[in-house]
Amino acid sequence: MLRIRVEEQPGATTLYVEGKLAGESVDELCRVWTSKRTEAPEKEMVVDLCSVRLVDSAGRKLLSQMHGWGTRLCGTGLCIGPLIEEI
Repeated sequence: MLRIRVEEQPGATTLYVEGKLAGESVDELCRVWTSKRTEAPEKEMVVDLCSVRLVDSAGRKLLSQMHGWGTRLCGTGLCIGPLIEEI
């Protein structure tokens, strides 16, 4: 299960992601992220992964694509910290 909370600030949009970034959840995060980027392309996009417990290969690919488009990934922990460093 995946939960995404969106926080809008004047200069940035932050997506707080919780749960498992795997399977169909990857498509949901992609949909929300694309929608928010389209709404306000001038804002910085931040994806907070602190509460993510699992990332599958499709989730890893999406995070890499997001990073390539200028999205800042943040998070800590045994799973997420090394993943962000790798990306």
